[in-house]
Amino acid sequence: MRVFICSTCDHELDFESMSCSNCDSPVGYVSDRRDVVVVVAADEPARYAVVGETAVHWRCLNASWGCNWMLPADEGDVWCLSCRLTRGRPDEADPAAVLAWSAAEAAKRRLVFQLGELGLPIEPRSSATPRGLAFDLVHIPGASGVTGHDRGIITLDLSEADERHRDELRRNLGESFRTLIGHLRHEVGHYYFPHLVRQDDEIAEFRALFGDERIDYSSALDEHYRRARTGTDESDLSRFVTAYAAAHPLEDWAETFAHYLHTLDGLQTADSHGLSATSREAGGRVNRRRRAGDEKSFSSILERWLPVAEMINAIADGLGSSRPYPFTLSHVVVTKLEFVHACVTAHSDREDSYAAS
Repeated sequence: MRVFICSTCDHELDFESMSCSNCDSPVGYVSDRRDVVVVVAADEPARYAVVGETAVHWRCLNASWGCNWMLPADEGDVWCLSCRLTRGRPDEADPAAVLAWSAAEAAKRRLVFQLGELGLPIEPRSSATPRGLAFDLVHIPGASGVTGHDRGIITLDLSEADERHRDELRRNLGESFRTLIGHLRHEVGHYYFPHLVRQDDEIAEFRALFGDERIDYSSALDEHYRRARTGTDESDLSRFVTAYAAAHPLEDWAETFAHYLHTLDGLQTADSHGLSATSREAGGRVNRRRRAGDEKSFSSILERWLPVAEMINAIADGLGSSRPYPFTLSHVVVTKLEFVHACVTAHSDREDSYAAS
């Protein structure tokens, strides 16, 4: 995530800020500018203008639920792009559902921001765009197994917003890393697979690296969970970024895609806070927008990211916390990440042309 600065007092703004914590100036995220900016009240009620501009905006209708995104008032939308992706709202009489939904929406806004940074297409699903993207955020206490992706619809079990529940699953499933935004990045990886991997030499390369995605998906996942329950998993985990990636080639893709997004976000944050080698060489923060194509290879990204990851792990060790980056990337995993990077950087020149065959 890039650093955002208050134009009134030069104080740093959080991505989720509604106002500057230093000078109280009202602020909001303006997606056309890809920036959190100071806004001032316009002549009409509930309307705002960006400081120094005349265009009028209003806040997303979900502002009272924590959304700080602004919309052009003349376009007729009442929800921002991120909120338009979500189908339905929780029962306002259920505080637990509202809190979980709000936490998931905050993570989704970060996801949508990052996808925009990479220039990946984000189109809300509708009758006019049936292949667009939609999110169902489901709050069913006691239920499990509802998180997943199905032909452009991403379902997230809102119990994942509960830290204790997530920690319990992390232990039971032998996972070292499980987060809300991690789930969203994984599931959106499934969505982008047919957009990014073409049915030609690319799919052949995919199958050489990840395996044949045409093998039966349900059977593969049943077998994965059977082995996990019985402790008989003999997968070569040096070939996968996580144990779950070994379940099926499409899960391997989604886990690798999610890790790709983790890495880019972590490095952008480090650059913006002056923690990376690049920012130190520049004498401070490097607060630029980083498109995937800005780096020719993922190896060059890793070369700058891994020292930062070692630093934050060492800090966590000193604080007695669990390591934020509990990954060891083998040569095989790096090669898969390179493939994802190549697909993302090339996406703007292609049509959606994948079909299993």
